[in-house]
Amino acid sequence: MKAKEIILLIFIIAAGVFFYHVQAGKIDVVWDDFIAWDFNEYAYQETQVIEPPLPASLHVLNSHGQVEVLGTETDKITFTFEKKIWRQNEEKAREVADKLHPIVTKGDTAITITTNRSDFKRRNFDTNFRITVPSGMAVEVTNSYGPVKTDQVGETMIDNRHGEVSATNIRGGAVIENSYEDVEVSGLQSNCTIRSRHSDISVKEVAGEVNIEASYGLVDFRGGSQKATITAPHTEIRVEDLTGPLEVRNSYEKITLRNVGPARIEGSHSPVDADGVAGNLEIDDTYEPIMLNSIRGNLQITGGHMSVKGKGIVGDTIYVSSSYEDVDLADFAGKTTILLSHGNITLTPLPLTGPLEVRATYSPIVFFWPGEDRYPLEAQTKSSDIHWNLFGDVSTEEKDNLTLVRAFSEVSDKPRILLSTTYGDIQFEKGPNR
Repeated sequence: MKAKEIILLIFIIAAGVFFYHVQAGKIDVVWDDFIAWDFNEYAYQETQVIEPPLPASLHVLNSHGQVEVLGTETDKITFTFEKKIWRQNEEKAREVADKLHPIVTKGDTAITITTNRSDFKRRNFDTNFRITVPSGMAVEVTNSYGPVKTDQVGETMIDNRHGEVSATNIRGGAVIENSYEDVEVSGLQSNCTIRSRHSDISVKEVAGEVNIEASYGLVDFRGGSQKATITAPHTEIRVEDLTGPLEVRNSYEKITLRNVGPARIEGSHSPVDADGVAGNLEIDDTYEPIMLNSIRGNLQITGGHMSVKGKGIVGDTIYVSSSYEDVDLADFAGKTTILLSHGNITLTPLPLTGPLEVRATYSPIVFFWPGEDRYPLEAQTKSSDIHWNLFGDVSTEEKDNLTLVRAFSEVSDKPRILLSTTYGDIQFEKGPNR
């Protein structure tokens, strides 16, 4: 047999096996999405009431449909069960509707609501639940291929394999898992855990700790006071108005921080834009620019092939190590160490509160002197020049292509400045008036 004939035979066999399992009910297909496109849709509803006394929690098990659970001022559970059925005519749809029904099991600790979907070989129908429960009741929902919404309930657990999730005004915490659709969480009184992929995640106003594991989407987190951990490769991350400590692990997408507390970032090919950090900031990244503004705490940046541009950085220590891109810091104060190769360095410090040291290779340096104070200075470069355009006398030594400049050596009560580079000029200019 030819190769094309073999491939065609394999395809025919695979298709036959697939449709056999579909017909037998062993493979659950979203019929209304593609197989049942030529059928008509018919909808039927029924309502049930579960009277008190009620157990502490509600479990909903559903598939291929919507689930909405709303907390209200009531002492009972009321639910509307909607059946959407695709058939060629209403007679056949009615036959399915009469056999399709909810199953309610009342246990000591939980009420479970599900359906008899598994009784059907052909499942081209959706089952939707709209449920009202006493406010603050714990809720657990397992669903697939449809949205899940909870509001004004208690501790919440949602596992929605291919569906949108919304959990709002939760009187407790939440654990949410889903994929391929968006997640919206807001107004939680306790901890929040989200695991998702290929989706956008929005989290707002969570009183407890937040733990997010995601990939290939967007994480937007606003408003929190406890620790937050976000592990999200290939995902854009935005965090705003968080006072608790933050840990972010990311790759290949941008990280944006606005008005946050202490933060630690582990990135790879991740641009970072941080404006307003009240606490220490630690960044380990590669190959993308880092933009910083208004950092009130220690700063540590390590990595390579990344530019660093920062303004308004005030802490006890500032440490920057990079390569092949520029470093530009302005209005900064604290013990400062900069290590760089193959990039330009521009420094405009505030009046020094700690020693400042730069060790670089193949890197020109432009240094804007802070005010009129005198700080003991030593600057050296190899195979390049030093340009002193400031007040005061300097001593210069040249030997073996090495140029060494010293200034204000007699000053002993001020922080020391040490600038060292190779194959790049060092230029001293008057800093801005403050």
